[in-house]
Amino acid sequence: MSQSQVYIGRQPILDSYKNLFAYELRFYQGMNPNKHSVEETAALINKVQSDIGFQAVVGSYPSMLHMPSSLLTPESIPEINSDHLLVLEVSTQVLKNVEVLKNLKALKIQGYHFLLDDYLGDEAGDKLATITGFAKIKLQRFNTIELRKHVANLHSKGIKVIADMVDTEEHFEHFKQMGFDYFLGYFFTNPIVANGQKLSGNKLNLLQLLAKVNAVESGFDELSEIISQDVGLSHKLLVAINNPANDIPVKVEKVSDGLKYMGLKRLKFWVNLLMLSSMDDVPAELLTTSLLNAKFCELMAEQGGFAADKDTYFLAGMLSNLDAYFRAPISQILDALPLSDELNNGLISHEGHIGEVLRILKVMQNHTKDAENLTFGDLNIVQISNNFLSASAWAQQAYTS
Repeated sequence: MSQSQVYIGRQPILDSYKNLFAYELRFYQGMNPNKHSVEETAALINKVQSDIGFQAVVGSYPSMLHMPSSLLTPESIPEINSDHLLVLEVSTQVLKNVEVLKNLKALKIQGYHFLLDDYLGDEAGDKLATITGFAKIKLQRFNTIELRKHVANLHSKGIKVIADMVDTEEHFEHFKQMGFDYFLGYFFTNPIVANGQKLSGNKLNLLQLLAKVNAVESGFDELSEIISQDVGLSHKLLVAINNPANDIPVKVEKVSDGLKYMGLKRLKFWVNLLMLSSMDDVPAELLTTSLLNAKFCELMAEQGGFAADKDTYFLAGMLSNLDAYFRAPISQILDALPLSDELNNGLISHEGHIGEVLRILKVMQNHTKDAENLTFGDLNIVQISNNFLSASAWAQQAYTS
């Protein structure tokens, strides 16, 4: 990729109860950006705004926006609903630029909020913290004693503290005990798994239902029988089918009529979604992430030369986080599902083209700074990032509908 190419990453920020608080949108570029990088960032903002809309990417949740300081002006900030909490990330580098400081003052008067990025506990950070309501700390920079000290210092100033780069649920639990308010990253997709622990009866029953729903030979009659055995699932499915977003011309009052308007593939999708959403102790954002993964894999298949297999890629994305739902090794879970060897190998060991797309997805979610050299077929990182944002917007709409 050329050094001036810019792409966008999106990461969720959860609170200490694993409820979604906000999304961070961050602009990335090559390690040695040239003089055109700011112009290209501005162009990308305009393109995303016109093609998808930033509001669609974050839904109703607050946005933490990290962009070049020279673009922190009312004219350059993406369009977000006026009642939407938009927080602009700033670093201590802005203290060296009079023009940027003048822009920040004007933005504060207009009601914008700020987040201090990469708080270091130094004099410059404490000075800039006086105008911010949030501060973000990169966890690997400090030891435990230093982290506790910085969190206490920021809390004494009334500032909420975000733990940056939380990769696993184990890390989440550790830093939660230190008093951090919010946690940035896809840690909830990397659960603490107890080896050798058997699935509970409820989870085992659900897994068996998932196996029946996703079996190749499972047709509409089998699907109807599964659904009819659960009154709650039947009701939720009818609500989903009749959602205006599905554009069905009549009100569907029987699940058996749903096939006429939705088709078996879409009906299976909704059943999968509703069954997973019924699980206890699962963060809501995990479901949105599963939807994002499914759509991202489908888009990559369509554009990467595997359009004929896009349904398989969609299913791979949908099932890629099953270990987080069941808190068991993915290999153990997939043993109970009637999936092809290609799908199994892709999900378990990231083999083949499906596995390659899942690896790319993990980089986009957890290690976006390492993404600049990602490719898939003829797709480069900019096109991959566009697919990620499109999938994010689709997931927001699918989940809320």
